[in-house]
Amino acid sequence: MKQRTVWWLLLLVTVFASCNTKEDLEIKNDGSGTLVMKTDLGKMLEMVKNFAQEDDLKKDGLDKAIDTMMLMKDYVDTAKEIPADKKALLRDGKVHLVVDLKENKGDIEMQFPFKSTDQLQKLYESLNSSTGGLKNLFGGAGGNPQMQQGAGDKGMPQITSVYDIIVKDGLYSRKVNKARYAEFSDASKLEELKKMNSMMGDMNYTLSIKLPKPIKKISNPKAVLSDDKKIARLSVDLMEVFEHPELLELEIEY
Repeated sequence: MKQRTVWWLLLLVTVFASCNTKEDLEIKNDGSGTLVMKTDLGKMLEMVKNFAQEDDLKKDGLDKAIDTMMLMKDYVDTAKEIPADKKALLRDGKVHLVVDLKENKGDIEMQFPFKSTDQLQKLYESLNSSTGGLKNLFGGAGGNPQMQQGAGDKGMPQITSVYDIIVKDGLYSRKVNKARYAEFSDASKLEELKKMNSMMGDMNYTLSIKLPKPIKKISNPKAVLSDDKKIARLSVDLMEVFEHPELLELEIEY
């Protein structure tokens, strides 16, 4: 598979915010765990297929089904725009990419392990940072000049970048940063997103947090707890979150 294809598809995740996304976080007793981001690009790929020429799809290798695993360590070392400390947070991650345009199927799963809640908080900061993270890694295409030309200004920020996330023993907090939300609103062009949403249908963001202890208190009334109260799930309409980011706010004591 051509490297160009990989970067092109990952840019869909980092440049566009309008995709079904699941964020699964598991924190273990010792503070270690895994952060997993799953994005369903099926509807977006269906739009791409309708507008793209067949020769363009063949050029990008998208005329055939793709199922590949990428190790982040193979890419972060060549990403010039990411500081060394943030590279260290990302390099143990991996990306599983499955694409089949004939079936309108496109799934990207990004998995990042962490060793402590302090490292998890820094990982969140890195992933959502405008100065180093997935946006610069994929937007800069790991030093690939061909993809850099297509990346432009690396597109609009992701909705996840508007939150301040605090993680420490006994607490998980996700709060809207008003200044960053103002920047997001200016850059994201909500009216254009609404038009895209009308063509692609409803898009959801689902957050699932698995904790080592039962949850004592949770702030968002729409969050659903598992029977043992160790898992909290929150699912929201992505377009509503664009306009009302507080819908994805959450504070958990455990």
